Amino acid sequence: MKTRLTAYIGSEFMIYTVRIARNERSFLEENIRKQNSVFYLGWGEFSLLEENFTAMTCEYYSRKPHIPNSLKKIRHFSDGDLLLVPNFPSNKLLTILEVNGNFPNNYTWNKGNPSHLNHGIHIKNCYGLEGNISMHHHLLVKWYGKSRGMQLPINNTTHIRSELQEIITTLKKNPEQPFSKSTIEDYLIAQSTSLLNQFKEQLYRLNPNNSDLSFEKIIENLIRQNGYELHSRNIYDKNGGDADLIFSKEHEATTPFEIGLSYLFVQVKKHRGTTDEKGVDQLIKIMDSKREFSPAKGCLITLADDCSEETYQMAEDAGIKIITGIELCRLLIDQAMVTSEAVAVESI
Repeated sequence: MKTRLTAYIGSEFMIYTVRIARNERSFLEENIRKQNSVFYLGWGEFSLLEENFTAMTCEYYSRKPHIPNSLKKIRHFSDGDLLLVPNFPSNKLLTILEVNGNFPNNYTWNKGNPSHLNHGIHIKNCYGLEGNISMHHHLLVKWYGKSRGMQLPINNTTHIRSELQEIITTLKKNPEQPFSKSTIEDYLIAQSTSLLNQFKEQLYRLNPNNSDLSFEKIIENLIRQNGYELHSRNIYDKNGGDADLIFSKEHEATTPFEIGLSYLFVQVKKHRGTTDEKGVDQLIKIMDSKREFSPAKGCLITLADDCSEETYQMAEDAGIKIITGIELCRLLIDQAMVTSEAVAVESI
């Protein structure tokens, strides 16, 4: 089946892990690839539309109610819900299926499969059927660690919603993108990035500049810890020049010809997404109009993920440093580690 993709995967979908008969993988794949794709589950001697489905199934298969009760979760399947199928299309691979419609319209009972795979679920999207999603990818760690305990035909899975959204969003853009088995290094880098992004989200919650614990104060403290002294705040001119913070720093003069004092102009942007060239332009103009602060350098610090190409080019031409969100978080964490180590030494 050519993978068909919806425009958006909503936030309210349910997630289920479903177990399959591995010896029937060819049958399952064949039916999914059909134009009217259907995915089949077992224990299907009786239709889920039968009022006494549990009792009839228990008697026929000589099983306790936990099997048919698990299958009855199909009655709650809704349009857009995701089914995670481990070890499919082959061992250690994962296929993600998106349910098409609401029960009972998404369900068909097709008696006749020798393995009783007669509970049919209509599928509108399929990810991973080409074998490009490994169960051992780092985004699936939380799910894979619990997957062996999911022994019922259908198991509620609620703990990897954001990870699945990331995988599906990527596959919408490139259906052949591999999510291969991750190395230890892949896992550690992913966890590090996740922690940095969480820290960045916490920084977004800070007031921009109107309190003792504000984003601007965090930046001021970071720069102070690197040997600078705050000279002034909120300096601007009438031509669009602006600096949120100006720092000074004393340098050891090694010859009679060097100036021992330099200045740093800082523009702070609490942005999301991409920062444009306005901040760099503000720094260029204020540094040009405040020639009494010389020699001087400029630094644009933004919480944004990135800056536009025009911003980087303008900054490079003017000799202005740009620090974006993740790099800023790393600097703050490194400084916090140095501070905590110093406190620990003092307490000994």
